[in-house]
Amino acid sequence: MGQTVSIRDEFANRIMRYPGAIAMRLRIARLRLLGAQIGDRCWIRRVSVPRNPWDLVLSDGVALDDGVILLSSGERGRQPKIHIGARTYVNRYTMFDASDRIEVGNDCMIGPFCYITDHDHAAGAEGRRADQPLVSLSVTIGPNVWIGAGAIILKGVQIGANAVIGAGAVVTRSVDESKVVAGIPARSIHQAGR
Repeated sequence: MGQTVSIRDEFANRIMRYPGAIAMRLRIARLRLLGAQIGDRCWIRRVSVPRNPWDLVLSDGVALDDGVILLSSGERGRQPKIHIGARTYVNRYTMFDASDRIEVGNDCMIGPFCYITDHDHAAGAEGRRADQPLVSLSVTIGPNVWIGAGAIILKGVQIGANAVIGAGAVVTRSVDESKVVAGIPARSIHQAGR
């Protein structure tokens, strides 16, 4: 009896997964056709690429969950503006907002509701804020980094390999390799693994 239920459950799960798997393959094919560079064995749920799909590179095995936004602004450059390394997982409703370059290393885990940007607006005293130019500095996230839920990574930040960014942290300065940071603004807590 137990085995019969197990076979029936597995069959039901497969039937439920097939439409999503087909939609994912079509989504990947569409993005590739529009100019995105997407590696093998990528898992891309319902994501948003509002413009400039050619500015997107996803290495082999990248997984993007529902609601991830990959936004590239500005003119087409010599290199893609958003590069996500192999086997990196990006959880639900995380946003990458690039006007210069955001690079994420291999084997990273990025929690839900994170915001990673490489720019902000100039804040001069004259004129409307919306008319002021963007000020950009690239963001680099090293390999094997874990970014907790709701973290914000701001322009010019470099995060070293094996670092951990606590949930809800606002990272305004670079983080050394293997450091654990948390808070607003993010401050070092201790070395990872200790």
